[in-house]
Amino acid sequence: MEFVSNDGKKVEIEVENEIYLRHAINTRFINTNDNYLDVIKEYVSEIYQEGDIISISEKIISICQNRIIRREDIKIGIFAKILSKFACQENRGGYGVGMSINMQYAINKVGLIRVIFASIASGITKLFGIKGVFYNIVRKRSKWFRWIL
Repeated sequence: MEFVSNDGKKVEIEVENEIYLRHAINTRFINTNDNYLDVIKEYVSEIYQEGDIISISEKIISICQNRIIRREDIKIGIFAKILSKFACQENRGGYGVGMSINMQYAINKVGLIRVIFASIASGITKLFGIKGVFYNIVRKRSKWFRWIL
């Protein structure tokens, strides 16, 4: 079997002096009616060998478990439109809350008060070169702020 990788990725990688071959598998369109274990069996059972490691994206798992939110179900409010304009547009993982729809999701998930507080705290700390405060507060990682909101 010939191994193939995704665009821009190498088939052969080295991790801690071990060589691994990875094989990207193109699948059909996966939807909420699919079971991810069945999808794995459908695409991997014929090529799987003992000792192989199988990974599947969280996106596929989320779709199969119906843990998705459709864009059309999010109603973007005025606060999301305003606050997203102040968010950093340079996010390693994508657009982040610089897109008003993502900001609205954050507001829906954790509440407007927490998002406004996180925005103010982030603006202040950026003056001192500290980044990531917004996400720490919104994700509730920062224990110091938990009691406030």
